[in-house]
Amino acid sequence: MSLRDYGLGSTGEPTGTPTWERAGDDAPPCPNCGAELCDVKVAVKHPLLKGAAGVTHYLGCPACPFASPAIAVASTTEEK
Repeated sequence: MSLRDYGLGSTGEPTGTPTWERAGDDAPPCPNCGAELCDVKVAVKHPLLKGAAGVTHYLGCPACPFASPAIAVASTTEEK
């Protein structure tokens, strides 16, 4: 199973180191512990993405193991 795909097989294989930033004021709190969520992103490769590469985003909790399903977005430039 790939990164945060919950068995859906659609998010790709990670090719970079995950980074994160605060998800923002409009993001809901963590459903498990109530902490502020983070927007986690990581470069991925996947044959269904244009150029076979992109970035996967998901919401993750820094205080517990909660993570949302991920979504992969095609990208023609590398994440820095």
